[in-house]
Amino acid sequence: MRNEFEDYARGIGIVLVVYGHVLRGVMNADLVPAHHWLIPTDYAIYTFHMPLFFFLSGLHVERGLRWGRPAFLASKLQTVVYPYLLWSVLQGLAQWVLSDDTNQRFALADLENIFWNPFGQFWFLYALFLCQVLVCVATTQRKKLVLATVVSYFVGSVFDAGIFTTALKFFLFFASGIFLAGHLHTMVLRFATMRGVVVTFMSLCGAIYVAQQFGGYDSVWALPSAVLGILLVCEVALLTTRLGAFRVLRTLGIASMPIYLAHILFGSGSRIVLMHFHADNLYLQLCVGVVCGLSLPLLLYFFVARMRLEKYFGFPAIPAVAIHRARVADAMN
Repeated sequence: MRNEFEDYARGIGIVLVVYGHVLRGVMNADLVPAHHWLIPTDYAIYTFHMPLFFFLSGLHVERGLRWGRPAFLASKLQTVVYPYLLWSVLQGLAQWVLSDDTNQRFALADLENIFWNPFGQFWFLYALFLCQVLVCVATTQRKKLVLATVVSYFVGSVFDAGIFTTALKFFLFFASGIFLAGHLHTMVLRFATMRGVVVTFMSLCGAIYVAQQFGGYDSVWALPSAVLGILLVCEVALLTTRLGAFRVLRTLGIASMPIYLAHILFGSGSRIVLMHFHADNLYLQLCVGVVCGLSLPLLLYFFVARMRLEKYFGFPAIPAVAIHRARVADAMN
């Protein structure tokens, strides 16, 4: 049975991802003045929004491993590696064609590097697959997994080998999801009140402030921010699930993979179109970029699903609950 609470958490997370990338796009286009109040939000969300997705990805690892490690990894070739390769090529070609209008020039030769050096947002899929391989080596047996997590974080923090050490650092959050699988809902339930959300939010703000004084958003100083940020998202997700509010967040959560894969194409595309019309207002760029980055991949997902072509695009199948609601909506119209 699909966990509605996790869909809400993914929905909140993907909104933060799209906002963060659109903000960086307008910053790189020199549309954000120095010392603007939006600039600190970049650091803030980057302390926890990607740790959140590694954490959520770890929640179902043990269930997947019940079929055996070869079957587990084979499924990840289809759901992680294939989308990574396909959309790296698609986005790379688009960036090459539009290189005169983008913030960073892209050469076709750069596509040759995707097997060891991912670009753009695709680093997450590469690192996620490395984490999935690592857990197959380390096993989910608790003592061995704790040891693997500690060693991985230490090695990832001390050495720099590109995406490989990045994956080792994020394995901490992936493994945390494995540890807390089956207990997360009960644990978050204790804090999922309006008072709990306020306390966690204020604590997160304090942790982010401290982290910013001592290091980057992925430094050891940012670990408290990552933990509190994940907790805050889970609290809000559980509250909205119980209240039945903001159902659009669940829809975005269900479509988080397609949105993650395609949001740069649509978000950056909207910025390029606006710039051609000399619409360089910061807030207009930000709002249009976020809306396009979320809604257009979502529409693409539903169109592809209606054509039953999801697997060819690297998208997951739409869950039965979403199909049922769509049919109900069609019947009412």
